Amino acid sequence: MSEDVWGWTLFAAEVVGLGAMSVLVGKRRLWWGWLVVAAFVSVPWLAYSIITNRLGFLALSLTWLTVHLTNARRWRAESRAEEPQGK
Repeated sequence: MSEDVWGWTLFAAEVVGLGAMSVLVGKRRLWWGWLVVAAFVSVPWLAYSIITNRLGFLALSLTWLTVHLTNARRWRAESRAEEPQGK
């Protein structure tokens, strides 16, 4: 894949990820929104860093992937704690 294609692919993924963060996480407060954000923001950068052997991007994408997955885990635990008992 050329650098131009990578650039536009990563840009599009970021736009989708920001939209997911705004709507699913920000407005709707859905714990799994963090998984969507991770899939569209962290995973494409992870693939790019591995394919192009750019270790700085690898460290950055792993850091953000950890943040997004940690947020998902915490939000899921909180949403389960708020559920009425008996479900």
